[in-house]
Amino acid sequence: MKLQSHTESSVKRREPGIVKLSNTYNNLCTQLQALIRQGKAPPNALPPLPIAREGLFQLDVDDEVWQDIGLDDADGHLPRWLADERIRQGIKCMLELDRCEEEAVRIMRERCALQEWMQEEWMRVGRVKEQFDEGL
Repeated sequence: MKLQSHTESSVKRREPGIVKLSNTYNNLCTQLQALIRQGKAPPNALPPLPIAREGLFQLDVDDEVWQDIGLDDADGHLPRWLADERIRQGIKCMLELDRCEEEAVRIMRERCALQEWMQEEWMRVGRVKEQFDEGL
């Protein structure tokens, strides 16, 4: 708890600087987009994606900030998994499907365990009832 409190106060202390840095980055992204529109950038250049202010401190592995789309690609051709938004969305959907299938397997195991437990409890109740009936 002490470590968590220390971490939260450290992030809060540095938050204004991080927000300012993200604003500067977003302004540079806008300038790069303008240069690309004006034709003053290398051919096939893709502008970096701006960083959204909301969720800045809850980074997820799928966030755009981790995508390394830049101006320094040697041959100018990006792999389709990086450049094509439909393929990127498809990959995310495939990963979500994989997680759902894994969860379905876990739920089936849990269901079997629950059924076995209930069956055992039902048998115990039946034995107790039989013993009670014999005692009367």
